Amino acid sequence: MNDYIKNAKRIILIDLLYLGDLIFATPFIRNLRKKYPKAQIDMIVNSNFFDIMEENPYLDNIYAYNKKWSIKESWQFARRLRKNKYELGLNLHGNWRTALLLKVVNPDYSVGYGAKGRGVWLDQELSFVEDKHMVETYLKFLEDLGFEDFDDQGIELAISQEANENMISFLKDHDLDSQDKLIGLNTGGSWPTKQWTEEGFAELGDKLQNQLKAKVIFFGGPGDVERVNKIVSLMNTNPIIATGKTTLKELAALAEKCDLFISGDTGPVHVAAAVGTPTIALFGPSDENKYRPYGKKHQVIENGIECRPCGHHHCPLKHHNCLEKISADEILDQIIDNR
Repeated sequence: MNDYIKNAKRIILIDLLYLGDLIFATPFIRNLRKKYPKAQIDMIVNSNFFDIMEENPYLDNIYAYNKKWSIKESWQFARRLRKNKYELGLNLHGNWRTALLLKVVNPDYSVGYGAKGRGVWLDQELSFVEDKHMVETYLKFLEDLGFEDFDDQGIELAISQEANENMISFLKDHDLDSQDKLIGLNTGGSWPTKQWTEEGFAELGDKLQNQLKAKVIFFGGPGDVERVNKIVSLMNTNPIIATGKTTLKELAALAEKCDLFISGDTGPVHVAAAVGTPTIALFGPSDENKYRPYGKKHQVIENGIECRPCGHHHCPLKHHNCLEKISADEILDQIIDNR
């Protein structure tokens, strides 16, 4: 370990990836703070997910970067951070955008993922680990810096008091109390191939309410409202709809109050896992070995089809059987078996 790493007092992290990736990075951030208890540790994140990181107790400052900014706006943003005179820069993302931003921020010493020529702007280029979960990949980053003895406390997410109070009121407004069994359903997905069928969610929602006597709450952002409305129109029971009605902080607070959270492989399922709620994640094209909800209380359902995981945003075989062939009964059986 060189002196730049060993003696750093001002550290900047950059990761502009998505919601789930930021959740996966929380053990990295916690362990980094343990290695540098007195340092200033700041982070640049995707502005879409700034709120979810704002309560992180291990960071001093969090800077929101908007991916829609022009080159001039991006340059001005990075130049402002350059005035902080960081001694160590850590690039967890490793694409061209983050490589350029970190170069302009100009820490004394920079470490991160390179490849495809991006390592030319790093003082120390690391190789991305392909066969580990993303949590373990990020911790390997710290190991490559020369640190040892990481905790095994897993992912975490702090819930703001205001968001918690808002969601308590939300549940009361829907005549729910602590005696009700709450099951969250998240229907969206960043890729079309990550989304389970509308008919499947409708059937599952009815079965959960009729057979398990649970209260179903639909989660999701504004972009999921139309899809959830279609699903609810196919149901015979009446679920609670939180879709498009919560901030990211409130989503975390509401997920924490659920007894179970069911979703495809997308950000909210990792939020639920981070606040301690058991999850069932439906996996299609993505690799559960790398992206499953992290921890022991979580289950993965995948149907073993030979062509998965393919990693494609649209099914190259035009059938999407990896998710469409998963049935509501299969999910229900999994819940019953693990009661």
